[in-house]
Amino acid sequence: MKNLLYILIIVISLPLHSQWITIKGENYHNHSAFNHFSIDPYTNNIWLVSPFLATVFEPDGNIITFGENELGDREPGDELNFGFTNGHTFFTKKLYGLYSFDNFQKQLLYSSTSFNEITNDNDTIFVTSSNNYLIKYIIGTGVLNTNITSRQCAAKNGQLYTNRGPYLFVENNTDNPLSIDPYYLWGPTDVMQFDKESDTVYLGFIHGITKFYDGIGYDTITPNNTTNMPSPNVLEIEFDKDNNLWVAFGDVNDEFIAFGKLENSDWSEVYTAANSPINFEEFYGFEFDTLGNIWVASGKDLHTLDNINSPAWLSNHEYVMDEPEISFYPNPVTDVLNVQLPASVQKAEVLISDINGKVVKNQILNSQEIYQLDVGKLEKGIYILNVVGEEHRWQEKLVKE
Repeated sequence: MKNLLYILIIVISLPLHSQWITIKGENYHNHSAFNHFSIDPYTNNIWLVSPFLATVFEPDGNIITFGENELGDREPGDELNFGFTNGHTFFTKKLYGLYSFDNFQKQLLYSSTSFNEITNDNDTIFVTSSNNYLIKYIIGTGVLNTNITSRQCAAKNGQLYTNRGPYLFVENNTDNPLSIDPYYLWGPTDVMQFDKESDTVYLGFIHGITKFYDGIGYDTITPNNTTNMPSPNVLEIEFDKDNNLWVAFGDVNDEFIAFGKLENSDWSEVYTAANSPINFEEFYGFEFDTLGNIWVASGKDLHTLDNINSPAWLSNHEYVMDEPEISFYPNPVTDVLNVQLPASVQKAEVLISDINGKVVKNQILNSQEIYQLDVGKLEKGIYILNVVGEEHRWQEKLVKE
């Protein structure tokens, strides 16, 4: 186990809505890209898990990496997933079983060779299985078996929804199919999430979201009743501390392409590869801590939006890496935008995108000469200027007059 307060190299970029901070993975771990990401809602510990190691960011900036000495032997095909109740940490090893991990000490609770995800409901956790029944583990009681099969589940205040292809509502240990409900959207299913202020569960489909309460559907969220929705394909659902809905969207191949916030009926804050530093080809999820900070895991890196509630350790100047600067002017611009690369950058691509992330102009720069980009035909408004090099990326707000 490594337990050090690392000096992190953090890259700062400026999109439209706020400032992104990127914590580069190679500066605090040497393992492969993440395949599981979660935040303990009781401690704000951030857990980033690769196939063989788990790294936790504590709120004071302390970083601890656990390997086989702490987590046990790993075999090809094994996977780690973490879950939490108040005062307790758990993880599953797909080929071994369910463990408690209180005080970072593992203890086997239940053996299995097919465990997947962990979901909590107050002092109870539910563990799904790829080829067996869902199990319940209650603090102080232990493991209770069920006769429910499920690849995913969502639980809150005694309500339980499961997903084994279609979504189901479990009542008195009996599955009740939701597909007969008129609000059910049909199509492939991916994700379930309760909001923070009620017992309403949001069910994600390839065509949007259906809201259910006590097993009864009552509303949908689709491109037909919202504006600026990047895609109807919903791959992840989260809620911030103010109970605003955030969604990660996919394309027709279930590849992540964007995530954004719904305000009233408008997707008002949408992030894509064009207006953020996030590599969506290696996107592994996003979550909110209890202070309202958004955290995004992508590849080996961790991203967050800078705000007044950001952890203090992110503001330490020792963490900030000096970046070469691009030159671009004028801003606001009317007809011609001048762009010049720094001396250390030999080649880069300039992309100008609108606030929804759509690229409206691009240009390859391959020297330090001043390039003149004709933007006269662009409509007036706010755009994002992205300059992407092999090792660096810059993002700035551009105003077209």
